[in-house]
Amino acid sequence: MHILRPKRSGLSIDMTPMIDVVFQLLIFFMLSSSFLTPSIRLLLPKAVTGDNRLTPRLIVSVDKSGQIFLNTERIDSEALQTVLESRLGEDPQRAVCVRGDEEMPYRLFVEVVDAARRAGARQINVLHQGRPQ
Repeated sequence: MHILRPKRSGLSIDMTPMIDVVFQLLIFFMLSSSFLTPSIRLLLPKAVTGDNRLTPRLIVSVDKSGQIFLNTERIDSEALQTVLESRLGEDPQRAVCVRGDEEMPYRLFVEVVDAARRAGARQINVLHQGRPQ
């Protein structure tokens, strides 16, 4: 007697999209794990000869009308470089922090950063307001 078996169709599920998704997830997790900073808890020893001086920062502010201030003192843009040179001469490791009004001309911001570089500032920071939470 002849037994009839159902014919198997040649259809199969294409696994290519599934493999693509798995590889994308794998790459995502590999990259995101490399951005995490390992938190190592250390108990650091104390030194007797440490230098605990805090050097005051040089903060250059520019308001929306274009006036330039060094800390709280108003300064002409022509005199900014010479004043920064004298202040940086006292301590060349000092950082110059630049902050400006959001409506100030961008040209003034570039001039202030350029004057700080010509004065010999090794570190120039841009101060901004944090994102509201």
